[in-house]
Amino acid sequence: MKKILSILPTQSLVYFLICAGGIVAFIFLIIIPSQNTTVELDKDIAKLRNHIEEQRILKPVFNTLLKRVKDKNPTSLPATKQVKLAHGKIEDITWQLQEMAQRHDLKLNELKTDVNSAVSKSGFLLMRIDATGEFMKLRDFLIELGTIPSLECIEEIQVSAIESSRQFKLKIWLAQK
Repeated sequence: MKKILSILPTQSLVYFLICAGGIVAFIFLIIIPSQNTTVELDKDIAKLRNHIEEQRILKPVFNTLLKRVKDKNPTSLPATKQVKLAHGKIEDITWQLQEMAQRHDLKLNELKTDVNSAVSKSGFLLMRIDATGEFMKLRDFLIELGTIPSLECIEEIQVSAIESSRQFKLKIWLAQK
């Protein structure tokens, strides 16, 4: 060791250690964090590329759906001409509702006509429908319900789950003379 110290002056050795410390500090403080940041950025770039590729794949689907929205509403139902229900035709409506429910595989548990609205001079008749069946069959029933000429509005629809199907409670208003 003395030979090395005798060959190198101590001042040079100190400069050498300071430079070596600076290089090591530069590596640990600048280069390694930069590499970690670069790895994270590469991961972010890969995620963005995947996201862009997904968007490129989904663009035709989006364009198709956007075109459907801009087109005329193809599912709009034809407007039914409004006709007020005569007082003697309440039984016909009851029969018609039972037939509709049967066509759509709904079991009518109860079909009530509100007596107060039937005798009042309000011009509207309240009916309550209690049925059970499959939920998807209710949609078809409601569409056909909209074809009744005297239907003013469906005020309330309640859906509740029962054992193997659903229970539907509807509150509808019919226009009457």
